[in-house]
Amino acid sequence: MMTNTEIRNSFINYFKKNDHTYVNSSSLIPENDPTLLFANAGMNQFKNSFLGLENRGYTRAVSSQKCVRAGGKHNDLDNVGFTARHHTFFEMLGNFSFGDYFKKDAIHYAWDFLTNELKIPKDKLYVTVFETDDEAADIWHKQEGVPANRIFRLDEKDNFWRMGDVGPCGPCSEIFYDHGPDFGKISDPFESIKAGEDRYVEIWNLVFMQFYEEAPGKMTPLPKPSVDTGAGFERLTAAVQNCWNNYNTDLFQKIITTGLKKAESTLDYPSMITWERSNIREFNAGTSHKNLSAEQKQKFDELTAIRVIADHCRSTSFLLADGALPSNEGRGYVLRRIMRRAIRYGRKLSAQHSLLPAMSEALIEVMSDAYPELKNRKEHILSTIRDEEARFLQTLDNGSVILNEELALMKKKNQQMVSGETLFKLYDTYGFPTDLTAVIAAEQGLQIDEAGFEKVMQASKEKAKSSWKGKGLQSDEKHLLELSQKFASQATKFSGYDGLMSSTNILALSNGSVETVSLKAGQAGFAILKETSFYAEGGGQVGDQGALKAKNGEARVLNCTKQNDLYIHHIEIISGELKVNESVETHVEVSERRQTTTNHSATHLMHSALRKVLGTHVSQAGSLVDSSKTRFDFTHNKPMTTEEIKKVEALVNNEISEANPVQAEVMPHAKAIEKGAMALFGEKYGDQVRVLTMGKFSSELCGGTHVKNTAEIRAFKVLSESGVSAGVRRIEAITGTAAINYLMKNTDELLMARQSTGITPDKPITAWIEEKKEDIKDLQKQIKKIQSGQVNVDDIIKNSKEFQSQSGPAQLIFADLDLDDRDVLSQISDQIRSKVPRGIVVVIGQSENSHPVIISVSKEMNAQFKAGDLLKDFAQVLGGKGGGRPDFAQGAVPDRSKLKEAFDVICKKVLL
Repeated sequence: MMTNTEIRNSFINYFKKNDHTYVNSSSLIPENDPTLLFANAGMNQFKNSFLGLENRGYTRAVSSQKCVRAGGKHNDLDNVGFTARHHTFFEMLGNFSFGDYFKKDAIHYAWDFLTNELKIPKDKLYVTVFETDDEAADIWHKQEGVPANRIFRLDEKDNFWRMGDVGPCGPCSEIFYDHGPDFGKISDPFESIKAGEDRYVEIWNLVFMQFYEEAPGKMTPLPKPSVDTGAGFERLTAAVQNCWNNYNTDLFQKIITTGLKKAESTLDYPSMITWERSNIREFNAGTSHKNLSAEQKQKFDELTAIRVIADHCRSTSFLLADGALPSNEGRGYVLRRIMRRAIRYGRKLSAQHSLLPAMSEALIEVMSDAYPELKNRKEHILSTIRDEEARFLQTLDNGSVILNEELALMKKKNQQMVSGETLFKLYDTYGFPTDLTAVIAAEQGLQIDEAGFEKVMQASKEKAKSSWKGKGLQSDEKHLLELSQKFASQATKFSGYDGLMSSTNILALSNGSVETVSLKAGQAGFAILKETSFYAEGGGQVGDQGALKAKNGEARVLNCTKQNDLYIHHIEIISGELKVNESVETHVEVSERRQTTTNHSATHLMHSALRKVLGTHVSQAGSLVDSSKTRFDFTHNKPMTTEEIKKVEALVNNEISEANPVQAEVMPHAKAIEKGAMALFGEKYGDQVRVLTMGKFSSELCGGTHVKNTAEIRAFKVLSESGVSAGVRRIEAITGTAAINYLMKNTDELLMARQSTGITPDKPITAWIEEKKEDIKDLQKQIKKIQSGQVNVDDIIKNSKEFQSQSGPAQLIFADLDLDDRDVLSQISDQIRSKVPRGIVVVIGQSENSHPVIISVSKEMNAQFKAGDLLKDFAQVLGGKGGGRPDFAQGAVPDRSKLKEAFDVICKKVLL
């Protein structure tokens, strides 16, 4: 039996033999595609190739793409664990033709690979075609010999594919595998496929892009039809390994075995599969389980839970490896939902043991050969999972108590729906994703009010707004798409590594909405040049600024961005006129570029230093490099210490002083990684990459601009280190003249401080400051003692009002004092209480804007009077607020003009 690794390699090698270029999986975090939450199909990274916007240098490709479907339009989260084939993470095997071969070859490759390479029996396979696609049906029947009674025609809903409302589209043909009669109730294959039973499972989809849809229903033939295919790797592996359930394949075996062992479950992996197969008639892949016995129900729940975690540890680990982090918005919120769902199912299997980290570690071991990023970021993945688990478990118990109380109350009232308000409270306060609440509620036969939750959510501060933005221009997208298509074959030549000036021609001008032949003084827009020295925003580095100078006009360049291989210059005409096709000189602003370049090179050194000081789990999570500073976000789960920051600064400054040459070399991506160059997660790299090396200290893939020698950086200084989100820290630093000026300024201030205080150079000024702080504390204590001693508490007590409490005779005492120190007022309150056996003391002070109030009540009287309640009543009259314990409460009020009324309120409550 073939292993999953053998199947994946067989697919890739088969298509490589047939002249396909192997392309590595892209990141799960899409690059410059605001329409996608995560990569969810093999064709995502080839989207621009299909649209004719990108020439990759080949017309045939093969890949095994990492995919996640757990949010948005494609969301399989709720089905995971309950069916045989749904996953949040999966691999999509695919072969692609960009205007090369079409239906005949695509169909032949698929059938030949399945039946000859994988040896899947032909009588196990069925195919579907679009209802009017006679061409595909004939190819299947006449070319490949598939019997006509195994070729089914389906309508547009099932067998027609569209990239979007507008764009490439076409019919598709699907291949189904028959798992056998035990896994379906409908005997007719066509009807079973239409019904979506588990017996017949789609294992490959061939999409024939042969039309361009200009408007709904208005399609024209494409001049170069293309092919996009996708074979679900987990489903294909299940077919080859004769497993009816994807979770029974060797893709999941070690992960599930690890989880069951960690949970001390009575089910081991082989017995689990045997038990499930023997009970397949009682429950069939997610159908109703009401007829199961209590023992069967317990086993089925255990099966479901371990499969949920097995799936979720895959999506969690791969998303963390590709740079996603758990948070409360955007992609991070989807990841947090997945992680917390897995943690909660783990808690159901074992209250003592943590399953998600252990199963994730097993996943890393199983899949690191195919996806080395898992091994490279193992420490980061596991530490982030443990941190998120610890954070969630702290709130899970509290949230569960609230939810269970709500569910119990609902049952008493015969209600069937958890309210939107409760859902939001659990989400906002305890971090419960709504789908997790839905799972807990469903276990008790109840539903959730999702519409009510959304209504409450909208009324709040909209925490879950989309956090992924496109990096292209904020202009008419159709206009930019048209420009990109028109000039796709005329990629801008970048000469800015070697110089800041160049002579070139204007290829196109735009006023921001439409293409135009010229722009005149006062107008703003975009310019596309044949060649440019302007760096286009990317890799964290800002775009260059400067000027375009022509014979009869000049433009100020405000920014430079990139649209595929075209450099878009954002310009405003300051004199004369610029015209298409005329010659123009590019002039990059020298000082801005120089300082930006210095900051960028220092960022590379800092990144390497951080990994040396904190560990190799550190990787870039975001950056912004401009002329004033470098801002660097990196993965690390706790604040840096002062000593760690000093070590990073020392390492970077040492490399600067070494005056190492900075070398840039272009080489194949695979060779660069082999040589040890660090690739940044979330960045898109081509087959040829630029490797930036600084001595033996740093080697990274980078297309940015850099110094020629580290000595040009001159100096490096960290300004701040702070937290951005869970597991992400941020450093802001300066270099060059800015760093030197900063250090000189601080040195001058330090010298002035020594001169004014008389501190000698041999004594640290921080030690002197700490001594003075202690002196000040002592003086403050003495002042407070004097202040409290100046108040005659006996005179205050003389004016008290006596009353009969439930505990016996008591006194109500008011003190209006010209003091604003809350500690002193508290001391006075304690002195008064110590002199009366039983009573209530109300003390109010005076300040400029807000006046402190303290109320204390003898503890034996707390059953009758609570300080917090009395304070609220008192403060409300004076426009203030406060609270506290039954025996002691404090607050503040802005208005003393109604002080007598406030005292009267207390008197009425206490004395009557």
